[in-house]
Amino acid sequence: MTHIRSEIRETEDVSERPTKQPAGSGGKPAGTRPHWRTVGSAVVTTSAGLAVLVTVGAIMHQTVLIPPLAATTAIITTTPDSPLAQPRRVIGGHMLSCLVCFAIVALGWHGPWAATVACGIAGALKLLLKATHPPAMATAVMIVLTDPPASRFVPLLAAGAVLLVLVQMVSSRLQREAYPTSWW
Repeated sequence: MTHIRSEIRETEDVSERPTKQPAGSGGKPAGTRPHWRTVGSAVVTTSAGLAVLVTVGAIMHQTVLIPPLAATTAIITTTPDSPLAQPRRVIGGHMLSCLVCFAIVALGWHGPWAATVACGIAGALKLLLKATHPPAMATAVMIVLTDPPASRFVPLLAAGAVLLVLVQMVSSRLQREAYPTSWW
């Protein structure tokens, strides 16, 4: 048996083994610096996405640059092929957090302890519905701690999430890249 193992080791070329690459790496090993074009694109797309939110907010006289959306922008512009950056997770994750948290607030729960419960419930629901998106946890905390009016906050958050996805789609088309890589 030892003889067979040594023959396998001698004939096996580990350099030809396929290696699993992290999502968003563009097929490069972890730790490899991105190409300057990738960095430039991320800067431009991030700035453009956030500028769109600020512009829409200024036109509507509302704040659309919501902190969790800035984190969303970072994910979709720097790792657009990551499952966490796909539209279902971006939009669905924020909306599910909204629904759960406004329900928690409607029950009269407020404060940090309510935020922890809301995050747990929202996280579980997002896992079950394949809509996990880490910045949406910040949305959950923000809603429970600040108790914004749902009639204003939900449409602004939804519009913001959709606008960021659209900005990334335009950016990827201009660069002849594929975003989104999946819808469902």
